[in-house]
Amino acid sequence: MNRETARTMDKELLELVFDNVENGIYIVDGQGVTVGVNRTFEEMSGFSNAELAGRSLYDLVGPDNYFSGSASLLVLERKTPVTATYSTRTNRKLLVKGKPIFDDQGAIRYVINTIWDLTVVNYNREIDADTARERLLRAEDIVTCSLPMTHAIDLALRVANTGSTILLSGESGVGKSLIARMIHRTSDRKDKPFLQINCGAIPESLIESELFGYESGAFTGADRRGKAGLFETANGGTVFLDEISELPLHLQSRLLGVIQDKEFFRVGGREVTAVDVRLIAASNKDLAALAAAGKFREDLYYRLNVVPIRLPALRERREDIPLLIRYFTDRFNRKYQTYKELSRELVDDLAVRPWKGNVRELENLVERLIVTSPEETITREVAAPTPDPRDGQNSLSLKEMLSEQEQRILLQALRQCGTTRRVAEALGISQASAARKLKEIRARQRDAAGMGNAREIA
Repeated sequence: MNRETARTMDKELLELVFDNVENGIYIVDGQGVTVGVNRTFEEMSGFSNAELAGRSLYDLVGPDNYFSGSASLLVLERKTPVTATYSTRTNRKLLVKGKPIFDDQGAIRYVINTIWDLTVVNYNREIDADTARERLLRAEDIVTCSLPMTHAIDLALRVANTGSTILLSGESGVGKSLIARMIHRTSDRKDKPFLQINCGAIPESLIESELFGYESGAFTGADRRGKAGLFETANGGTVFLDEISELPLHLQSRLLGVIQDKEFFRVGGREVTAVDVRLIAASNKDLAALAAAGKFREDLYYRLNVVPIRLPALRERREDIPLLIRYFTDRFNRKYQTYKELSRELVDDLAVRPWKGNVRELENLVERLIVTSPEETITREVAAPTPDPRDGQNSLSLKEMLSEQEQRILLQALRQCGTTRRVAEALGISQASAARKLKEIRARQRDAAGMGNAREIA
């Protein structure tokens, strides 16, 4: 075999692999120009390689454009891997993992995007298709360049098709329901129902019938025709039990039976109902500690904890805060037909807040700023935090507040000046002091994010 023949075969093999992998592939160069897409992406997006190749993502991304957002553009800006979701003009919802490929000089040569289709094919009976599509395109988005969050997403994607029971843990507002839906939509059950129930939001007297259904005459006020419960309705699909720690103990044994035997009795029923459901549970409490204290069934905990996935708090992924702020700002500008932005100083301030309410708190704050600020550029004065009366003993001390203010000043000076020598000159301190303080900030950010570097001052 001569060299030319070998090159031809290598090219043919590369094209076969490129066009026959299960995931979509989208490649752009270092300037954001589309190099090419594979056949799988063509099928999932509805766009051909011919109409995308050679076109800049800066021209393809935007409201009512080809794509609502772009992981590639975030990769080019951040120079780090990014995971994001976006919608297409053809009403598809896509999850994208963008990875930069660097040349010998450290510049980005290409961005390789691996893509999953999150589009809901069958809509819930209770809502019409247009409403479901509107929900799909405007909510439940993922934006992250954080290693802890990326690892959690990668694990979720790896186990999506296994059928194993998954236990999502993390504080309130970190996105547990978002990840649960992502798992369902990337699984082979995506065409079947995804049903969610908050175990802490339903009265104890009703939750059993909501989960398992009931027969005619099972209790006073029951529908004479009976009613299917959550598990029966979701047959073939996924059941997401949020705040599972709040499930009453006597129902935990019934749930254990469903997991083990794939069958149950309706309330007041005598016939066994068999089901095939994938179970995802979530809790913002430590189930292991509750089980050890006798407040949660230990055997159920082990049945739920087959694949544990912990989602980091927002303060553990601070590098995501600017990305999330931009995403929420764009979303609410479109929603309220405004053109507002948050100042760089304000973004710096928000990046070091404690965010006890996590992403949900950040989203609510950005919406409030967009709808209440009279100025197009929203400054830190407009967004001064309101004291939380619940904080009590947990409020920041004067020393901590001064430390946070010093950090903001140093980070802003570094961005403007570029070197520790110029930072020292601008602030009237020694270069050794500037370097030491910035090194301490780097260490704190690394500890908070659980990462090997702190991108804010890299």
